[in-house]
Amino acid sequence: MTLTSTPLTLLRCSLALFIISPLINVGPVNIGAFLLLLSSLLWLSINPGRWWGFWREHLQLLLLMSVLLAIFFIANQLNALDTPMEATFAQSRWLILLTLAAPAIARGVDVDAWKKILQFAVISVLFAVTTYCLDAALYLGWDSNLVLNLLDAQRSDPLRPSWVFNPHPFSRTLIAALLLLIGALTLTKNRRVKQACLLGTLGLGVMLLLGAVRTALLSLAVIAAYAWIAQGRGRALVGLLVGLLLGVVSLWVRAFIFPQQDPDRSLQFRIALFEQGMQAFQEKPWLGGGYQAARRILWPENLQAFMASQTLATSNTHVQWLEMLVSYGVIGGGLFLALWAASGWLVVQAQRQATRPLRLAALLLLLNWISLTVAGFTTVFRESEWALWIITLLAASWLLEQRGLSAAAGSDR
Repeated sequence: MTLTSTPLTLLRCSLALFIISPLINVGPVNIGAFLLLLSSLLWLSINPGRWWGFWREHLQLLLLMSVLLAIFFIANQLNALDTPMEATFAQSRWLILLTLAAPAIARGVDVDAWKKILQFAVISVLFAVTTYCLDAALYLGWDSNLVLNLLDAQRSDPLRPSWVFNPHPFSRTLIAALLLLIGALTLTKNRRVKQACLLGTLGLGVMLLLGAVRTALLSLAVIAAYAWIAQGRGRALVGLLVGLLLGVVSLWVRAFIFPQQDPDRSLQFRIALFEQGMQAFQEKPWLGGGYQAARRILWPENLQAFMASQTLATSNTHVQWLEMLVSYGVIGGGLFLALWAASGWLVVQAQRQATRPLRLAALLLLLNWISLTVAGFTTVFRESEWALWIITLLAASWLLEQRGLSAAAGSDR
């Protein structure tokens, strides 16, 4: 290995670790993001022209991120936060990672490297699913936390075998892993690999059922319907029916886990926080209250007892888009919504322009972006969601770059 190839090797390894990090927990996500940031910086220091060359083609996205970062700082400064610079970095660190990693990944990782990374990711998903299902079986069948005890971890929700995660971001991780295995199942010709991926998809379906997260069920229905419309084939129709069946059964499981002897307290809690979030937004409509302004929203008195029994009980609006409006007003929140829409358009472009061997990958990326978008209406994003969003955009950027390389090679012939 030469000195010049070392940054590229580190970049590939960091990308692989970052892709699987949401399967583990929040800590590995942050570590994976940090490693990817450093390796991207190292690669770009050797190939400085590649950064501007890439962003010149996606200038709208770069400008949106730059202006949004400035709005974050202005809002934090005007609201007299103790550490406005640190608060700005905390809010924008995923944008900084995307700004540095997208050019490095799109122009520094070749097809063979991506194949190896995805093989590593598929194997990791299959291993994770086996562990999740074993933990769920021991927990539900024998009330045992053996698996978590071996890893010195704690269950976040005593009612659901949701691993060590809060079940809500975990459901988005499960859906992303499910899409990855569906892609591997569709493309591979190896019988044993097909069988392993099929068992993995069934295991992920079981975990989604046990999690019984309403947003995940809605996401499954939406992405299944879109896949059917986009593909228009019999196999896609089967996928749609399976997705809808999974959603219906999950609702039944939820009713079984949470007996409705009294009204759904979780729904009351969400509605109350949404109303208070709207009130906080109206009090500071233009630039908001600064970083994590929604944390200053008080719990409704009639839900104090309910919240005392919850884990990770930090106040927020439970709607990502409203969360940004509360923190940064109609200016910053509006720019963030514009950025999210622009990121979706990037993924749509990747799907439209992908060559035949990569078309399925582009569709799966778009489905994951749709899943995250649906989730934003009923939850506030944490590290796992942001990591999945960044991975989706990095892969979409790479697909667009491959399309450009194919076109250039065709014109040279």
